[in-house]
Amino acid sequence: MRLFIFLALMGLPVQAMALSCMRPSVERTFNEIHAAAEEYIAVEGRLTLNTRKLPRSHSNNQRPPELTRIRAKLSGTSLSHAGFKVPFDREITLNVSCFGPWCGSAQNGEQVLAFLKRQNGGYSLDINPCGGHVFSNPRPAMLKKVTRCMRRGNC
Repeated sequence: MRLFIFLALMGLPVQAMALSCMRPSVERTFNEIHAAAEEYIAVEGRLTLNTRKLPRSHSNNQRPPELTRIRAKLSGTSLSHAGFKVPFDREITLNVSCFGPWCGSAQNGEQVLAFLKRQNGGYSLDINPCGGHVFSNPRPAMLKKVTRCMRRGNC
């Protein structure tokens, strides 16, 4: 009987399994990037992109690419010890990941809190189905938390 159940479960399509993500947290994300070897900055602003270039989640057996790079623009302010005060208006690269059939996403014109990786004279933003390093429509309390984390050096 156990063998039959095991074989039946193996025949289920991948989509029948659920993607399990930890609840997004600016504190956890701040600590992750603070501990990273790479250099990051936090930016609060408006994200502009061509959403037609985003990978699409698939409900059939086709798998989307594991990583899609998309040019985008982020306009707003970056974080310093004084808060979100430093003007930021640059093109960035979105690194959009897919985990199996599930893909990260973003909305054109959306207000975001983004943790950008500085590399090769530019900036990139990791987005995945669980969120990645971006938070949509950040509330003032969220921005205050990140500012406190910056001042303390951790959360």
